[in-house]
Amino acid sequence: MSGFHSTVTRRDFMKGLGLVSAGIGGAMAAAPAFHDLDELMSSGVSTRKRAWWVKEVDEPTVEIDWSLMKRHYNYSTQSAAIVAAYPGLDRYNAEVATGPSPADRMKANQPGYRLRDQALASANGIGSGALGDTASDLKFGQKKVQTPEERGVPNWTGTPEEATIMIRAAMVFFGAADIGTAAIDEHHMKIIGLTGENPSISYYDKQPPTTVTKPIEFSKTNSKFSFDKTTGITYLPNVPLYSITYLIPQDSELNRMRPGTLGGVAQTRYRLREVPRACTQGFIQGLGYQSMLDEPYRAIPSNAGAVLGGLSENARHSIMSISPEFGAFGGYFDLLTTLPVEHTKPIDAGIWRFCQSCGLCADLCPSNSIVKKGEGDPSWEVTPSHEAKAHILPWEGIRTEGEFHKLGRKTYWTDMPQCQLWVRRNMNGERCNVCWGNCVFNGANGAMIHKVVKATASITPLFNSFFSAMHPTMGYGMKTEEEIERWWHSSLPAYGFDSTVYAKDMGY
Repeated sequence: MSGFHSTVTRRDFMKGLGLVSAGIGGAMAAAPAFHDLDELMSSGVSTRKRAWWVKEVDEPTVEIDWSLMKRHYNYSTQSAAIVAAYPGLDRYNAEVATGPSPADRMKANQPGYRLRDQALASANGIGSGALGDTASDLKFGQKKVQTPEERGVPNWTGTPEEATIMIRAAMVFFGAADIGTAAIDEHHMKIIGLTGENPSISYYDKQPPTTVTKPIEFSKTNSKFSFDKTTGITYLPNVPLYSITYLIPQDSELNRMRPGTLGGVAQTRYRLREVPRACTQGFIQGLGYQSMLDEPYRAIPSNAGAVLGGLSENARHSIMSISPEFGAFGGYFDLLTTLPVEHTKPIDAGIWRFCQSCGLCADLCPSNSIVKKGEGDPSWEVTPSHEAKAHILPWEGIRTEGEFHKLGRKTYWTDMPQCQLWVRRNMNGERCNVCWGNCVFNGANGAMIHKVVKATASITPLFNSFFSAMHPTMGYGMKTEEEIERWWHSSLPAYGFDSTVYAKDMGY
């Protein structure tokens, strides 16, 4: 439909919830009130602006059993070799890329795949990695920034809380939306992978060398981050370490154009992270401390730091986390540093409870890889429905099944081999990510109704099914056909997202 208009007015929507009068009053009554600035400061409210219903909690809303968790090999279903292990190499090679190619779709003038869409997708990758060679000392922030020693002054000192406030201010200035921080203690150490990179299909039947898998080891003697080019091993220093997880929002409107070339362009996080990452590393060096970017990539699972640090909550889709402010489409990255920062707490915004009563992403998943509502419960065990594994890869660390998920959470487990096999069979090099584009929390935030909906969901699950059903009805679902190409005529903010979401100052 090129001109979609909902026949449900916002007032009718509110009346349906019984929120036109008493409901709003009840919600507002539950909001916290402060009498003066001293009371506000002593309440522990962050310097960032977040809705009152985003509550800080001691533990994430998805239950975690740290005894089940251990450092893991970071092989995932982004590796063709891992995916091919399920149907077997011969069948995999026969079935992948059987759908029309992006070039075929472009020649057919298919919406979302046209020449300007393809050109935009190609240009979107320019800049990724431009500010640092990850196989060099630039990985550790060794840029031309004078250290305190070179300036003839001591290193910066302050409390972990002061350091966190300082780093957040700097990183927001450099281009990040927000950060979460934590000490690498005996628990968080388990999140850091044993390896970083995903081997290609050429290593299907042989053990990849360390120069390919990029192992990560804790050094017992070295006090600095280091990288051995000969072995491909990254060494973490034997000093106290801390993590900084930072959020790079992405184009929320393009996220509704999935699947396809134009929809895939929505993933701008790799391009937009380069400046804040490089500048932050220079800033930390200028304070007299060390840092290491998230390379080899996947050294730290990004959603883990986001959930533990309070940027997001876990979701029905087990590799996804959802931000109260930006929905299911945030880009999360990590820095390791020797600068002592505080542990920012996890949050409870009602998102995990909402996911348990929603299931929209599962209903719309073309590969049926996400656990549907009523068809399974959160579990500690990975119980995929994928095809029986036909081949055991001769790799260190590979289990008989389940290597595509890391244990330790009680959650729904998305069948990632089934997901990736479908993508490789049908998308021919393109992304799917329909689950991202259809998440209810991706809806607009500007109007009052959206704040009421999120606040209500944080308090009670009573209306969650209704909210889920109304999401596409109100026009917040996926765009189709020629609606996709209307993006080129849209009037959108820079970078395609609202950069003022957390802002308290400058009049916002």
